[in-house]
Amino acid sequence: MNRRQALTVLSGLAAAGLSGCDEEGPLRIAVVWSGWELNRFRDILKWYDRPTVVYSAGDNIAALLKNPVASASTPDVAIVPRLELVEDDDIRARLKPLTSFDPLPWKNLVRQEQEPDTSLKGIWFKVAHKSRVWHRPGTAPALPTDWAEWVKECRIRAGRTGPRPLSIGAADGWVLTDWFENVLLGVDAELYGRLHLPPPDGWRPGDGWGHESVKETLTRLAELWSIPGLLPGGGRRALITQFHDSILDVFRYGHADMVAAPDFAWPVIKGYRTEEQEREQVMSFRFPWPAGGEKPPVLVGGDVVVALTAAGDRGKRFAEWLTGPDVARNRLKDWIEAGGFLSLNESAPLSHTALDELTTELRGDIAFDLSDRLTGGLAGGDGRGLWRVLTEFFTVVAAGGRPPRPEQLKRAVDDAMGMLTALSGTGRTS
Repeated sequence: MNRRQALTVLSGLAAAGLSGCDEEGPLRIAVVWSGWELNRFRDILKWYDRPTVVYSAGDNIAALLKNPVASASTPDVAIVPRLELVEDDDIRARLKPLTSFDPLPWKNLVRQEQEPDTSLKGIWFKVAHKSRVWHRPGTAPALPTDWAEWVKECRIRAGRTGPRPLSIGAADGWVLTDWFENVLLGVDAELYGRLHLPPPDGWRPGDGWGHESVKETLTRLAELWSIPGLLPGGGRRALITQFHDSILDVFRYGHADMVAAPDFAWPVIKGYRTEEQEREQVMSFRFPWPAGGEKPPVLVGGDVVVALTAAGDRGKRFAEWLTGPDVARNRLKDWIEAGGFLSLNESAPLSHTALDELTTELRGDIAFDLSDRLTGGLAGGDGRGLWRVLTEFFTVVAAGGRPPRPEQLKRAVDDAMGMLTALSGTGRTS
């Protein structure tokens, strides 16, 4: 953590009223949420029997957990959005073992093989389903599970007048990584499962990020993203369209027919539709995979609660309270009904009917968000790592002045492969 980051965090703590509390002090909770999500979380904290102070650390949360520069800047508890942070050896050494009732596929994600079975360093608080395409009634094929059929349908619709086939919030790099991950899961789920674990001596030529399946994935994305007339306003507009705006393009303004988005698109859809639009049924289908292939795992993400050892047992008590049955049954109801919150806890009330199928799929075959597990040069948010490579790739194939020729698409795929391979050879970021 540099001086500027530390001052930012310390200022946040002061603004949150850290000083002047009881002898032990309030429990310090670091999160990355802001706005609507942060307010929902604060509503839950009202039920905790000890004083708390919660602050949004934003992109500083990794540095806050790894290199605290002052005791006042160290949280007692943190809710981390990237699994890579829980897997980081330096951070794990600072975390207290917790007791979790999460189902096995999820529990195993926060367990390391060399540690005892009971030594879990995180508990899932909030999870996300990322393999969905949302649309208004009558604006999508009945059962578009086949990638080739979906591309064909998009091409036909792109040649007509009226709404464009798709909206993509390409201004948010994570939106593009979700696209990449869903397509790669359909092409080669086995490779997907090991890309976050580069071998100690590096990838061999033709394996890892240089594998033919990565090339096929990028080629499929280029084939779709380069369709003329695919996006409202074209690729250049998509590059300044954020996630929320891409949802509104479909469900508020009718500029586009479909949008690939996680379950937390639902509160945006619900919150911004007109009274007349509220009578329309919101529909969605599973992200399409290659014809004849096995149905791929569901792409998922989530936020993990961790307790710092420096907090003693009070951090552990809070983490286990927050993820226990009482909170799930009684305190999460409003958040779940509003949307944007899927819980693994069986005590939690059912989600909105629009999300029931998604909740069920989370209990099945899942694959965790690859970009949230990457380290080294491929890690990072906007302007860095996989996000940057895919943003530059999207710019070339979708945002040029005229439709790219086949040789230009091929060159774009090769360039992206080269960047990914080079970045995968760099070490873990500090």
